[in-house]
Amino acid sequence: MMKSFSRWIAVMLLGFMTFSAFASPSAPVKNVDYQVLSTPQPVDTGNKVEVIEFFGYFCPHCYAFDTSLTNWARKHKKDVVFKRVVVKFSESMALHQKLFYTLSAMDVLTNELHHKIFDAIQVQHVSLRTDEQIFDFIEQNGIDRKKFMDMYQSFYVQVLCNKAVEMQSSYEIEGVPMIAINGKYLTSPAIVSSGNNMDLSEAEMHQQTLKVMDALVRQAKKEKAAPHK
Repeated sequence: MMKSFSRWIAVMLLGFMTFSAFASPSAPVKNVDYQVLSTPQPVDTGNKVEVIEFFGYFCPHCYAFDTSLTNWARKHKKDVVFKRVVVKFSESMALHQKLFYTLSAMDVLTNELHHKIFDAIQVQHVSLRTDEQIFDFIEQNGIDRKKFMDMYQSFYVQVLCNKAVEMQSSYEIEGVPMIAINGKYLTSPAIVSSGNNMDLSEAEMHQQTLKVMDALVRQAKKEKAAPHK
């Protein structure tokens, strides 16, 4: 009888601990589910909340997060301005950054094409680490090679790449994927998982992260609506 009671208590405690871990992202805790930037960054999105994904095409975790994050952004477009910033931790990542900002500057970077780039690198193992590989890839995807090359080599695209590097530094980005909310909060699947000591599948980590993002967006909206003193 005593053993059965002890087992029941153990099961209840385990269930409570599991529930607590999974419930916390709906009411995120600082330094557990998210971090706060030491220096808040300026945001110019009006009444909407700015959400930035820092990512790299080299990163398999960014690729795994891409579809659910894109769907989240689409669902929240009424309240959120969603942006992507390509990181450059080393010079080997420079051409992926140029690829992204060239397509952005040409206004042809759809979510579908963005995901195709991920597919090419992560699934088809096309590294896209030379100019010619990149030019061939964009031509195969229906983009004018000459127009792309002209923009790719432009001063404007270099400015965009430099700005991305500056943002990476200002937002203190040391790993990806990383989500910045309204120039103040940082969260990611890795932060949420490690902060809560969760042993989750990657898909579960993504869902928990999106819950944290929901809560942080709500918090940011309240902060925007509060009267400034």
